[in-house]
Amino acid sequence: MEAANWAEHTGEQFWTGKDITPHALLAKYRLDEMFLGFSRGVPVAAMVLNNQTHSLQLDEKSTRESMFMRKLTVRRDYAGVGYAKQMVDWSRRFATERGYTLLNLICECNNHRLRWTLGQFGFNELDGVNGKGKPTRFFQLDLDKCAIPISKHAKQSFAQELLSSPTPINPLLN
Repeated sequence: MEAANWAEHTGEQFWTGKDITPHALLAKYRLDEMFLGFSRGVPVAAMVLNNQTHSLQLDEKSTRESMFMRKLTVRRDYAGVGYAKQMVDWSRRFATERGYTLLNLICECNNHRLRWTLGQFGFNELDGVNGKGKPTRFFQLDLDKCAIPISKHAKQSFAQELLSSPTPINPLLN
């Protein structure tokens, strides 16, 4: 909920509070696709990671070689200390261990700082087409060619969290 409020405040509403309740997430994603990043037992970051393009249209080869990150968020009071990078690094390892060569972050944003940050993580900004035939933006990282080192803490710092439904996700993030 915090992430939805922050995005709305910045003028870019990636999703609404209704989109990120456990009920809404479980209707769209499997439990084993939802991840929380923890710092000293406190959930500080969240994301969805799977191999489903959903509404993004890619060529068959890219689709077959890709994992997709969605709803990557870091609690505002933990922003700027490297948790987003650790989530990306964990995802890089996770995808590589499963034989994927591309990591795509689905993020239709205009925020220059966020776009710059994703570039610092090794992502290239690409234009694509969504399922409705409309132009969309996403970020792609070539796992075989990325020169950005993976944090040594990425594997240790994160665990999968099972969300109960239909209680609001907000208590997990406070």
